[in-house]
Amino acid sequence: MADAVGFSAHAAADERGALAALSGCMETLERTTGLHAGRVVKTMGDGLLAEFGSVVSAVSAAAAMQAALAERNRDAAEGGRLQFRIGVHVGDVMVAGEDILGEGVNTAARLEAAAEPGGVLISARAFEDVEGKIDFPFADRGEVLLKGLRKPLRVYALETEAAVSAVPAPTLPDKPSVAVLPFDNMSSDPEQEFFADGLTEDIITGLASMPWLFVIARNSTFVYKGTAVDVRKVGRDLGVAYVLEGSVRRAGNRLRVTGQLIDAASGKHLWAERIDGALEDVFDLQDKVTASVIRAIAPEIQTAEIERARAKRPDSLTAYDHLLHGLAALHRAKNAEAIANLERAIDASPNYGKALAVRSWCSTLQFAWQGETNYERVRAEGLVFARRALEAAPTDPEVWAFAGYTLSFFCQDVEGGIAMVRDAADSCPSFYWAKSSLNMLNGLHGREPEETLERIEETIRLSPRDPLRHRDLISRVHCLRQLGRDEEQLEAAMEAFRINPNITVARVNIIVALHSLGRLEEAREQARRMLEWNPKFSVEEFLLHSEHFEATYGRGTKVWSAIEEAFADLDS
Repeated sequence: MADAVGFSAHAAADERGALAALSGCMETLERTTGLHAGRVVKTMGDGLLAEFGSVVSAVSAAAAMQAALAERNRDAAEGGRLQFRIGVHVGDVMVAGEDILGEGVNTAARLEAAAEPGGVLISARAFEDVEGKIDFPFADRGEVLLKGLRKPLRVYALETEAAVSAVPAPTLPDKPSVAVLPFDNMSSDPEQEFFADGLTEDIITGLASMPWLFVIARNSTFVYKGTAVDVRKVGRDLGVAYVLEGSVRRAGNRLRVTGQLIDAASGKHLWAERIDGALEDVFDLQDKVTASVIRAIAPEIQTAEIERARAKRPDSLTAYDHLLHGLAALHRAKNAEAIANLERAIDASPNYGKALAVRSWCSTLQFAWQGETNYERVRAEGLVFARRALEAAPTDPEVWAFAGYTLSFFCQDVEGGIAMVRDAADSCPSFYWAKSSLNMLNGLHGREPEETLERIEETIRLSPRDPLRHRDLISRVHCLRQLGRDEEQLEAAMEAFRINPNITVARVNIIVALHSLGRLEEAREQARRMLEWNPKFSVEEFLLHSEHFEATYGRGTKVWSAIEEAFADLDS
């Protein structure tokens, strides 16, 4: 819970200035919530309520909020400075539509009211969950009787001076670095949001194919979607030298794309351009924008390098629109919805390589994330789509990455699939998805665990605020299991589950980690919870799939033994 201090007095003295200051502060609070994988439940005039899947994320977000607000106040006129109090608690809540209610919310509100201006006050329960996991200094304030609570509560306060430097900005990489913000939809039709988002993603992909560029991944830049941003702050948040922003206007059969490249340190505009064209030339427009940005960053770039930024295009706009809807669903973890849209794209354009490849990857998610029981059917479908994608677009790095992952995941061609994903990552050094997937495959197949752990950290740097970072944590779990580092394995498994509890493999990893530590009763309890969450989960189907990964999941491995023992007599 966060709330402005003395806002009424500020408004009485200067209503217009106070409202402007409040708007800027609330934007900072909401953006920081998104950067830490949280959700703003609601805003309440001069405050907000937010929830997080991880206590570490919640406390880190609170510290980052105060750091950002302190930085904002340094640059603001005296009358435009607002301070906030923040309270953090972990507890049970009741869900009422989009709202949450209950003891957890009430306690957070009481902690906020008792915090110092510019400070963060957390409960002992929250402190226990973050102690040793974050470096922020907290002072034990003892037991305090908070208004509205029946008994005293032990509380801890973030030392105010620490908030100013709570979240250090990533250091700049040793090559030109850029973040592409979501392009604004300037059309009257809200449906064109998909078009603007797709253009943004294509530009990110095009730039990421340049070996000498460091490009921030899509999921870390889309947290700024729909907000007015200070590009200097974006540069500091993401650790980049340049920020690209723009807009798309689609009217009838005409398109207008505007873009501007900004030096994130100074806020100076380095390049701006407006490109007009007909709707049927949309893909040429995207290439022009990408090529113009590349030339602005490095004028000496060769024509051949610009040409390599071009991605294979579908042969109809209808297919492209369906692909955009499918990608949007995947970013919301709606796999079934994504499959439906991708198959519509394929129906409209049967040789659309990217749609076929992404659809093949969705088959791996049906099993690993959704717990699909008919493994052989799902596997067969995924392999068909992967082969079709490679036939349709044999030179496209995106197709290599998605289709290669599917071939290796389903053990149709383990070595060939890994090689494809590696080639995609090598040819596009800022292709976060390919690098993350290569780490995942190495973990699944028991390859180079020490080296893969190091590469996971490098991969996370490409998308430092990615709300889907549970994939990297799951890769870490596999590597730690191979190395016998069971306590760390459990910690990583729990963190992945906290970020996304709605995927099967996240729950399985907790069971395996507990079993590895000899905590069989806890593993069996997690197995019971698994079956409550997904009564259709099939141990037989899971082990059928597991047998393919001989080194890590096969008969007699830690995974196999853990699943057999934890679910014994549970899955009737």
